[in-house]
Amino acid sequence: MAVAQVEVKVMPMIKLRKSLLLLAFVIGAALMACNNENQIKKQLLEKTPVGSNMEQILAFCSQEKLKCNRSDTAGYLDQDSGEVVGVKSIWGVLKEQKATPLTITSVSAYWGFDKDGRLIDVWVWKTSDTP
Repeated sequence: MAVAQVEVKVMPMIKLRKSLLLLAFVIGAALMACNNENQIKKQLLEKTPVGSNMEQILAFCSQEKLKCNRSDTAGYLDQDSGEVVGVKSIWGVLKEQKATPLTITSVSAYWGFDKDGRLIDVWVWKTSDTP
């Protein structure tokens, strides 16, 4: 009888450990994704510094062989803060990667500009699409 009681107590502890390890993995992956986005933003700001004009950003896109789009009438919506940045914008996909046959991960960049067409901020957004 004592052996059965020990097994009952051990099984929930094993499940708890597995759950905690899974949770730690998910949190770690989320933090790494944020760090990766911040690192990409830092690199973009080195190549396209605040104050750059829209033509300079489009030239950067062309040089890097990125297909970028432009709006002279709207900034971009920062999905993290929920705020619109700027009154003009440029955006493009930096990278797309098939993680699995059914999963695509995309990294996009958004440049926001003031009314004079000067860069005020860059935002990097990493997304994963799965069925």
